[in-house]
Amino acid sequence: MIDLLEESERLLQNADISTQRIETSRGKALSFESETVLGFMVAYQDSARLIEGWSADTEALVAENQLGLRRAQSKGWNTYTVFLAVAEANYGQRVALSSIEENLAGTRKLARAGISNSEDLRAALLPLLPIQNAPHLEAVDMSAEIKLRTTELPRRVVDAFLSPRAQETSVAQILEEEEEP
Repeated sequence: MIDLLEESERLLQNADISTQRIETSRGKALSFESETVLGFMVAYQDSARLIEGWSADTEALVAENQLGLRRAQSKGWNTYTVFLAVAEANYGQRVALSSIEENLAGTRKLARAGISNSEDLRAALLPLLPIQNAPHLEAVDMSAEIKLRTTELPRRVVDAFLSPRAQETSVAQILEEEEEP
């Protein structure tokens, strides 16, 4: 079985997010901070315990770390509490987890269940992680794109504009010729 806090710590550190294991009045948690976000993570064995304890855990984490949150200044607006459960959630529990995420009081929230491996964890933490891969864009033939998209102008004008020898005066002259009746 996956140790959610340990695996989260490794994943976040690999993404250049600082982490620290902390003890709260309600148990173990993981604190994390990057240049743009900060927050806390709590792991549960199942969704029922998560749903039952998330509110009290949030209150304890915020109360016990309020000085640090105040020092974070503007980053404090991007504070997360992350609640993860190993076991799968049933339909009613998934609805409750969604409601937790919609509750923006105090902190932003991520509430996910069914985290059984590293890939599940990565997917759950994507909102916190930096973009991993730049999009791969194919080369574009700009001349062909311009010809395709300029349907309002006569083809002769577009061809003159795209010509490597095009000069403003020659394109303007062709435009004037095209406008004449």
